[in-house]
Amino acid sequence: MGHHREIPKPEPPDLTTRSYLLYFRSGHYDRRYPNPNISTWRRMLELLPEQGHVVDFGCGNGRYLLRLKDHVGQAAGFDINPVALEMLSARAKELAWPELSVLGPDPVDLGTYTETHGQADLVLCLFGVLAHIEARSDRIIALRQMRRLLKPNEGRLLISVPNKARRFLAEQRVAGANAAGLIRYTRDMDGTKVTLPYQLFDPARLTAELAEAGFQIAKIRAESVLPESLLTTYAPLRWLDSLLTRMCPASLGYGLIAVAVP
Repeated sequence: MGHHREIPKPEPPDLTTRSYLLYFRSGHYDRRYPNPNISTWRRMLELLPEQGHVVDFGCGNGRYLLRLKDHVGQAAGFDINPVALEMLSARAKELAWPELSVLGPDPVDLGTYTETHGQADLVLCLFGVLAHIEARSDRIIALRQMRRLLKPNEGRLLISVPNKARRFLAEQRVAGANAAGLIRYTRDMDGTKVTLPYQLFDPARLTAELAEAGFQIAKIRAESVLPESLLTTYAPLRWLDSLLTRMCPASLGYGLIAVAVP
């Protein structure tokens, strides 16, 4: 395995860091997204070989990663948010999963992990993680970090991003055409208003950024039809959405989800 290193992704803007510290610490994230997206969960399991090796890039406090405990042989979660990492470590301990590697907030941890544990069968980058990196150049650096985490031939990246055609239409009008889908939105977290940057994608932008980072898309689909917060909270909607998503073209999805090959 090579030792090529790239300059680690710069720290995100202070605004994003502060907002996500509050998001996790307040419990607002868990209340808004208490369960996985069923369609995304199924895709993860389809891509994982038996007792495979997975790395969750932007794992947060483990919404997807912790549920993989009985499906993987080796696993790691990386995030730049120290509160999320503390929560992930505590939850892994409660699950009696001491083998889970918790990485971050320093991106250098990724290279150290790969040198020790080898490259992964599957890397996850789900639900807007890439979209919160404002500069395209920084997103490419992050995607190249993900590529180096993967086995060169059989490794796969499962990545999802917000769909420009469905998300934050009013904010896009305010930002204007020159913003190219980069918007800022405000969320009320128990009376505290926080503003976050968000890069919205269409299939062409996602394909182009993945290609620049050394990936080729094998499949691109709709991540969901209904908003994520609804389908992860209400069980009947989760099953309805899983049926609708199979029929929905990627361009009309609430989010886009792609399988990419390094």
